[in-house]
Amino acid sequence: MTNTETIQSLIDSREGYNVEFKVRVPSKVRELTEEICAFANADGGYLLIGVDDNGQIIGTGLENDKRSAIQGSISEISPALHCDMYAVNIEDKTVWVI
Repeated sequence: MTNTETIQSLIDSREGYNVEFKVRVPSKVRELTEEICAFANADGGYLLIGVDDNGQIIGTGLENDKRSAIQGSISEISPALHCDMYAVNIEDKTVWVI
């Protein structure tokens, strides 16, 4: 798990080769899985949910069903891929990190 300061640093550095921002989970969870798979095929990376394209922290909640859908979609990646998914509180807002 990466600490809050490191996540804030990633946000401040903006999107790039190994960092992608999403305001919320897209209606098609598979879009997130494609991003994660792309990171896995490169040098790894961070998908931050609750941050807009300009690096503004919006915050978001992820209900259990959304988390389960994301984890289920990730489990379909072959070969198997282990990803951490956790919440970080920044500026009193929740950012999800994958």
